Amino acid sequence: MSLSLFTSYLLTLLVIAAFQPGYAAEEQALARLVETDDSLCLAHGGQLISVRMTDAALAVPEGPVEAWVDRWFMQVQTADHTKHVLTAEAPERELGCSQSLAGPQHWTLGPIKRLPVAGAIIQKD
Repeated sequence: MSLSLFTSYLLTLLVIAAFQPGYAAEEQALARLVETDDSLCLAHGGQLISVRMTDAALAVPEGPVEAWVDRWFMQVQTADHTKHVLTAEAPERELGCSQSLAGPQHWTLGPIKRLPVAGAIIQKD
């Protein structure tokens, strides 16, 4: 990837991120997007993108975390708006490669919340 293409791609990502809705810091402390090396993704010049519970969320056993994720392909938001339920037993979900054969893609986090524990009494204020 040439430097000017990389710079253009980076600027596009920054502009997209600037217009994403802001979520409370507490929500963002529950899950995040991570990049890891994967042989298939590396073959296409990208990395494997996953949504993962943070260490802080794993340290507090209050129940599963629900994270909504949006996918962007070639700087265009797709109809993929998916819900992922992350637990201490399965704290990570693979989303896909950052570089596909057809072009770049990335994901953004939407609302994130802690789900009630099964059998817990829910109090409404």
